[in-house]
Amino acid sequence: MKRFGFILILLVISSSIMAATPSASAQQSERCFPETGYCISGTIREYWERNGGLPVFGYPISSQQIETVEGIWSGPVQWFERDRLEDHGNEGKGVLAGRLGAFYLERTGRAWVPGNNEPHHGYELCTSFSQTGYSVCAPFSYYWEHNGGLERFGFPISPALQETVEGKTYLVQYFERRRLEYHPELAAPNDILLGLLARDIVRSEPCPPLQDTALLSVVKRYFRTNGCPNANIREYVPAAIQQYEHGWMLWAGPTTNAPVIFAITNTGMQLRWQIFADTYQEGESVGGSKTPPSGLVAPARGFGKVWWNNPELQVALGWAVAPEQPDTASAVIYTDAGWKVHMFGSNRIFVLQSGGFGSVEQP
Repeated sequence: MKRFGFILILLVISSSIMAATPSASAQQSERCFPETGYCISGTIREYWERNGGLPVFGYPISSQQIETVEGIWSGPVQWFERDRLEDHGNEGKGVLAGRLGAFYLERTGRAWVPGNNEPHHGYELCTSFSQTGYSVCAPFSYYWEHNGGLERFGFPISPALQETVEGKTYLVQYFERRRLEYHPELAAPNDILLGLLARDIVRSEPCPPLQDTALLSVVKRYFRTNGCPNANIREYVPAAIQQYEHGWMLWAGPTTNAPVIFAITNTGMQLRWQIFADTYQEGESVGGSKTPPSGLVAPARGFGKVWWNNPELQVALGWAVAPEQPDTASAVIYTDAGWKVHMFGSNRIFVLQSGGFGSVEQP
């Protein structure tokens, strides 16, 4: 290992409006996640699925884009909750995991320095690395050795140490590419978890600016509990809204991110919401055998596909009270704290919080 200092890079995740819906072949090669609104495709998708998927990497939290990493390499990059995947295919190296352990320590003012290979916490079963001067010992050594070792995690760049993670103190150890966490409350072999380093790095960026001042005021009001939205910001994008007997359906897209459909049910006491990927293809046959009562409307197109394919949602929402209306929307997403969606035509802001609960505000 030749580098002991790391250059701070600026993560730029941009979202732009597309003039047309992606082709059917492009959509078939994508796997989209309504939880964060992003898709994975190509060699990065193949690597993600082949090497553990959701438990190992988490959800995608950016689109795939060209980035410069550590000031020395530029290429296709995509961020996930636990990792940053880099496509080095042009160099014959395939997809590689980013050196987020080192980068995270740098970002938090703890740039690593070589150690002296002293075993830690009284454990004797250790493997020492002269390249960095640190050892890997129990409880991390077995997981490190059997889940990719140097290729997946890189060399250790810290001793095992106590660190507060999401309000609780755990034994952790940093490696070039990852942070391993020991969770004694979990039964072995699930007591070693991979830290959410990429998510935390994205969260530490300054809040992206918003042109939609009404939505910005809502974002600021929820900052204490939600923090900044992640970089999935959709301002003034094509949208649609349809009111139902017991709620609404919203559509936001298309953008470079996956179009999504929200189903928002008004129970009389509170709002409940769900999110669905929009898989409707123009001209696709949508519908069922039921006929709406007089004065009500059967949903069609993307709303209809979701509604007809989810019997429980049909009961919860009821029939539409009018055809869907084209609209314009701005939306921001928090990786694990829901959405804020401003529908301009109806002049409503839908506050869709984690846990499936929501509310509606007038700007």
